[in-house]
Amino acid sequence: MNTKTRQLIIFIGGFFLFCLDRYIKFLSRLVFTSNHLFKNILGWHPFINHGVAFSLPLPNTLTIIFTVPILLIIILVLYYFYKHQTNIHFFIGLTLIFWGAFSNLLDRFTYQATIDYFLIGTGVINLADILIVTGFIFYLLPNKFFKT
Repeated sequence: MNTKTRQLIIFIGGFFLFCLDRYIKFLSRLVFTSNHLFKNILGWHPFINHGVAFSLPLPNTLTIIFTVPILLIIILVLYYFYKHQTNIHFFIGLTLIFWGAFSNLLDRFTYQATIDYFLIGTGVINLADILIVTGFIFYLLPNKFFKT
């Protein structure tokens, strides 16, 4: 399978995860609105997060102002990676970051906050957050961790 086909499959896979996150957020707001926890450290905990990472207070407008240009830059870099031969893990990383950030950006436009639903320890996260963190790991790890 050539690189462009792999990149297209990766991008579509990221879109699937984006859709899954949107659907879970819908369920957390309208269907499964109560907590289902295991020892109050793990489980389902719908939460409207008005802050950014770690619930740090940052005005929604400012978050949007910073997020939109970053997403545009990521789109340009993804297009460059698609046109030129690059390491596939860079493309995977940026794709995951893009779809995760885009999902959280849609929340900010729609709800003026992000919708989180997984309680892990003392934090509540969503699938978009997981995509962003996983994307950074893929992007930052050196080539020796990936088979090319």
